[in-house]
Formats: sequence, structure tokens, C-alpha cells
Amino acid sequence: LSYGDTLLHLIAACDKTGETMKTVLELIREDQYYHLLSVQASIYRKTPLHWVCHYNNYAVFEVIMGLVTSEQTRYKLLQIPDSVGGYTPLNEAAWYNATQSIRIIADSVSSHHLIHLLTITNMWGRTPVQTAARLGNQETVKLLQGYHTTANLIVRALQLTDYTGK
Repeated sequence: LSYGDTLLHLIAACDKTGETMKTVLELIREDQYYHLLSVQASIYRKTPLHWVCHYNNYAVFEVIMGLVTSEQTRYKLLQIPDSVGGYTPLNEAAWYNATQSIRIIADSVSSHHLIHLLTITNMWGRTPVQTAARLGNQETVKLLQGYHTTANLIVRALQLTDYTGK
């Protein structure tokens, strides 16, 4: 964390149970969540979701994803890159081997959106799985590859269903 972070950034980095984040977010109208959770503060230009993934504070992540009821809003928040390396929260989680945070991301968006999140590259042209592989995070590599395969199969099955009218 650094100078310029907001209260939500600090909670995202330090809250281990999610209770503080839940208390703060419940004081705010849901239509304000995107604005507050998309703020890129400090010199690192990270959102609170980046810090959650950085510190693998998955309890906080579960609270945020549970309170942000719109899947489209969750998806938009998960696409935001930081300014240091162009890392999205998923790429950040891959860097820090935050497997529980990766699972929460996968459970928070549709298969179609998950495929997109898995293919977003950072400033060096690396996807989250490539980032994890470069760092030798084999557990994370397997997890991300599994999600990519599963999401592709689901999207393909949905396309076939739509095509055949069944």
C-alpha cells in the first residue's frame, strides 16, 4: 500500500475476515459500488480488488462479490488494469498464487466473461496463466487452465444449443 490509497484500499489489503468491508459497503448504496471499487489510487493505480488479490484476502473478495449483485458490474471491475504492469485483478491473483481469489473470480462471472478475463494480457503480453507459469506457480497454472477449458466448453455448448434451437 502507498500514499493516496482510499479507505476501501486499506480494508481490502488488511481485513482478513471481510467483516469491516461488509460493514462499510452496507453503509453505501449499491449503485455507488462500482464508482468506489473502481478507484485506482496511489502511484500503483490499483483498485481495492487488486489489493484483495495481492494479499489473497479472499474473505473480503467474497464479501465484495456477494454485495455487488450485478454480474456486469463485477465483470467491469475485474477488467480494470493497474498502471504498473497492466495487471487485472485476475493477473494479480496469478502473480501472487492467490488460488482462492481466482476461484472467487471464476464463480463471480459468466463463462463467456471468464474466457475474456483469462485472455486479457498485461503490458508484457502475458495472460494470467502465462504470468503464473513464468513464476513457477504450478497450482495456479493448473487451476487457470482448468477454468479456461471448462469455460470454453460451456460457451461452446451454449452456442450449439442456441444454434440448434434445443
